[in-house]
Formats: sequence, structure tokens, C-alpha cells
Amino acid sequence: MDSKLSGKAKALHNESLVIDTHIDTATHLLWREPKFDTRLNVGHVDIPRLREGGVNAAFFAVWIDEVGSDLDALRLAVREIDSIYRTIEKYSDDLDLALTTNDLKNIVDKGKIAIMISIEGGRIIDNDLGILRMLHRLGVRSITLAWTNATGWVDSHQDEKHGGLTTFGESVVIEMQQIGMLVDISHVSDKSFWDVIKCADRPIFASHSCCRAVQKHSRNMTDEMIVAMAERGGVININFVAGFVGGDPSVGYQKNESLDRAQFKDPFEMLIGKSGGISPKFSNLIEHYNHAINLAGAEHVGIGTDYDGASTFPIGLEDISKLPYLTDGFIKSGYSKQTIKGILGLNNLKLLCESIN
Repeated sequence: MDSKLSGKAKALHNESLVIDTHIDTATHLLWREPKFDTRLNVGHVDIPRLREGGVNAAFFAVWIDEVGSDLDALRLAVREIDSIYRTIEKYSDDLDLALTTNDLKNIVDKGKIAIMISIEGGRIIDNDLGILRMLHRLGVRSITLAWTNATGWVDSHQDEKHGGLTTFGESVVIEMQQIGMLVDISHVSDKSFWDVIKCADRPIFASHSCCRAVQKHSRNMTDEMIVAMAERGGVININFVAGFVGGDPSVGYQKNESLDRAQFKDPFEMLIGKSGGISPKFSNLIEHYNHAINLAGAEHVGIGTDYDGASTFPIGLEDISKLPYLTDGFIKSGYSKQTIKGILGLNNLKLLCESIN
């Protein structure tokens, strides 16, 4: 990719609504309480870099590790949610919490960055719909049904215990959609995906997933999955992590269970240090976008970077400040202004309007 950003790309990016549907920054906030209004020398996200990246709204994912009990996971999640609230309060000149799409629009109109809360790991609900409903009251607007391991009610992409989604898992999906939570199928097994599709009444989405036809990895979505989700109004948000974009498919989350946690000083260091390897070319990421757009239509594709959740990203997109270069790549790929604005944020705004009100 060119090192110089075109004026056309800068202008288009700056006038667009930019939404990132998955960053793991909440783990950073909880464990290190960084001075978030300064450009940090660790991780990929802070207020200056969000501003440089033109980000108007972002889902801060409350990442749930696979250690401990489900109740331990719930306690950790509440602590992370608290860290998000405290960060928003501390940096209120720049950040605000969005619970609805109207909130998001109003926050952006005020020149602030809208923060939405998601959960990465459905085991947090401890098999209790009451906990699910209370998480919604705490501000959670999306849940990634599984992370690395299967939960008690849904299989993950690398841990298949139930043959997909259980009967209780179906009730989780139904309840989420009734109360206004986005169902996120990133990380679930293929069978779980199809089970979710069958029981979902509203659109679902992938907050951070790539295309398996471009990079063969069990975390990536098949063509059939991408099309089925789009036909029901969903959005695939392309993940920027190296192992899912291109290169050795073992790089990424494939071998998480073998990580030696003792080598990391805290969970955030584990997140940003867990996937090494060589950064893929910028063009490799664009290939995923081209493939998804050709399959599903541009109105069903968005951005879910996974920044602060891994170590290696495409060349030229090393942190969230570099997002304008993605717009430049879309322009050079020949996409229209309307199409680019949709991918950058409007597609997900429409999805949010239909899902969380």
C-alpha cells in the first residue's frame, strides 16, 4: 500500500460515520487503567488514535477468558463494564455511552465518540436468562455467543460438545433479540451458526470475522454462511487479525488453550501477545472485503478490527489510527462513495436500528 494517504480518502473518511464493531480495549482499561487521552506506547487504541482514525463509534468488547467458573466470568465482566463506565466518566469530553441508535447519533453530532458495550463469551450468563436481562440493563447491547471453548449451550469453532445450539441456547438467542441485543456469531461452530439462523427472528451479525474461501480457518465464515446471514439482513464485519486475513492459519486463536498464561503479566498482555506471525499485505485484507461484497452485497459488510485483541495486523493498519487508509483502499478498488460510507458505518447503523432500537 502507498504510505501517503490521498486527499480524496481523507475527505471521504472524515465525512463518513465510522463504526468499529469489535475492539478489546476494555481489558486494557480494567487491568492497567491507562491515561486514555494520551497516545499510548502499548496496544492499538486510545482517544488520540480513535480521533486520528476518524472513529465515531465502537463496541468495547468485554472479553471473557476461559479460566475459572461461569460465575467467575460474570464477576470479571461486571468489573470490565465498570471500567468502561469509569473511563467514559473520566474522559467525558471525548467519550459517551450509547444505549440506542439515537444515543449514538446524538453523541456523534456533539463531536464525541460513542461507546457501546458487548460481551465476548456467552458463558457469562451462567445459564440464566435473568442474568442476560440484567446485563442488558447494565448497557450490554451485543454478545458473542462463544469464545474459544463451547459454553453450556453453544459450540465454538474449535470445541464442539453439543452438536450446535442447545434448546436453552435457542432461548438465549430469542431472549436477546426480544430485549434488544445483537446476536454475534463470530467464534461459533458452523452447526451453531445454522442453528442460530433457524431460531433468530431479527438480523444477526458477525462482529469480527473473515472469509474462509480467502483464508482457510475455522474462525472464518463459509460463503454459504455469509450469504445466509446477509439474506436475513445481517452484516459481516471483517476482522483485521493476521491469522484470519492471510498467512499460516495456525496463527491466531487456533491454539489458545496451549498458551502459558504465566508468561504474561496480565490478561491484556496475553491478548496483544497471543498471535504472532508475519503481517499480511494490505491487499490480503481488501481481498476479504471484495469477496464478502461480491457474495453478500456491499450493504452487508462492515468493520470489526479486533484491535487490542491480538498482536499482528495487516501492513499499514497497525493500529486504529490507520483506518483512513482502508477508505483509500476502497477508493482504489473502485467502490462508490455510497458503498464506502456503508462499509465504514452506515450498514451497521441500519443493523443497530433494526436490532437494538
